[in-house]
Amino acid sequence: MPEFQISLPKHKPVPNFYVKNISKVFFVDEKIDFKVGDELNARIEIQEKNNLSRGGDYFIARLVYGKPSLYPDGIPGKVTDHRNGSYSIQVPLLIPGQARLEVKLIVSLRGIAELIRCTSTRSFLGSKYVSVLETGEVVECNVDFNGTSLQSDDICDYSNPRNQEPWFCAKPASKNCSRIADTTFQHYHSNFYSNYDACNDDLIRAFGWNITIPGSGLNVTVKPSESKLQEPLALCKTDLNGLDSIRPNGYVVDGSWHSRLCYNSITAGAPVNACFENKVVYFLGDSTIRQFYYLAVNSLGLISEGPNNGRVWQQPQTAGGPGNSRLYYRAHGPPLQNPGPPKSRPYMSDVLDEILPGDQEVVIVLNIGLHILYFEPSVLIHRLKGIRDAMLRLNQRRSNVRYIYRSQRVLSTLNSWLVYRHGVITRKIFKDVNNFFYFDLWDISALWPLDDYHPKAFHVEREALFLFSYICNGIQ
Repeated sequence: MPEFQISLPKHKPVPNFYVKNISKVFFVDEKIDFKVGDELNARIEIQEKNNLSRGGDYFIARLVYGKPSLYPDGIPGKVTDHRNGSYSIQVPLLIPGQARLEVKLIVSLRGIAELIRCTSTRSFLGSKYVSVLETGEVVECNVDFNGTSLQSDDICDYSNPRNQEPWFCAKPASKNCSRIADTTFQHYHSNFYSNYDACNDDLIRAFGWNITIPGSGLNVTVKPSESKLQEPLALCKTDLNGLDSIRPNGYVVDGSWHSRLCYNSITAGAPVNACFENKVVYFLGDSTIRQFYYLAVNSLGLISEGPNNGRVWQQPQTAGGPGNSRLYYRAHGPPLQNPGPPKSRPYMSDVLDEILPGDQEVVIVLNIGLHILYFEPSVLIHRLKGIRDAMLRLNQRRSNVRYIYRSQRVLSTLNSWLVYRHGVITRKIFKDVNNFFYFDLWDISALWPLDDYHPKAFHVEREALFLFSYICNGIQ
């Protein structure tokens, strides 16, 4: 992905300047009274000192209703960068009432440049993976050791034999490449990437991060409309693809998400058993996907079975669900920060390759990315292409399979732009896969931005209800 490539400096540049942006938000429309069906247009203007203007900053905007709260009703805004220091905001007015426009600078262009710099090696700088071999020897492992002092004879190759998904360890003193027994993640500098600097969080903050833009909080009145806005929406189905979604793709009323693409029919408290009848559902990914697995298990009143180990990620599954349904959770392959033996972190492509032909409908709910955020993008690209190829092979073995890729979410964290980058890459990789659906949660999380990778119960429940609507309406 050439738009995300940058040459890697050996040492972090020390800034000898500090730029204070002069920024403001204002309405393009002179009126402040609107009716449902109108569009609110606003503008962000940014000018640096010395009258320099530019683009490239990362903003989010939202129109919120009611008192300030963690989960307000409202509508996400669409922000367009005009590359000249001005940004336009469009918000379709879909809800009557009193509302206010809120705009945040999530990270500035210079902060983004620092994020690109510090994620331009095939290693998570400032951290390392440590494995214990069956011999008891302790070694450091990683996706790649290129650019370090290690030579090929100093490295053990533990790459995935099916698709050469890369994973290497430094050879122990015995020079024997015995099997890996256990791996842990440590926030300590690598013994081999000592010449490279990790992300400078203080620098990212200094250039502007998570800042409410002056002028935010502009109030508008939205009156009801007597005209019919649109025809009833069709039920949510995965054949909608989801890769080319309108913006925003939904809004929140009374704490419930309403899609603008389709009718998400599953509401809070509604039974979902019929949605899972005679289906085999795999949840593949990190702990944010595991949240969906356990929520589905609890919604169906099932018991999750698997190795009981509080330290190592188990691989739970259920049996005896409605209509002979079964649910599985599997983590993804390394790099994964959770400790455990290799069997606790299977590669997604391997899991897909092990699914045999059959009559039951198979639904694959998956996501990967958060554990690979700080690696050079080629690591994610290689992984996603391997998953895509496994999907294509599975499509040859059985036609009754659907893939639901859960998007990343907007984060109010220093690495939030990296999450955005992953979303751009993912859409490009999977655009030609049959039965693939991109489950886009970007807009709901723009309205309810997260300061933690794991949404709280209320948030993830609303997302899961939306997900269940797509699981419910099977292959036509």
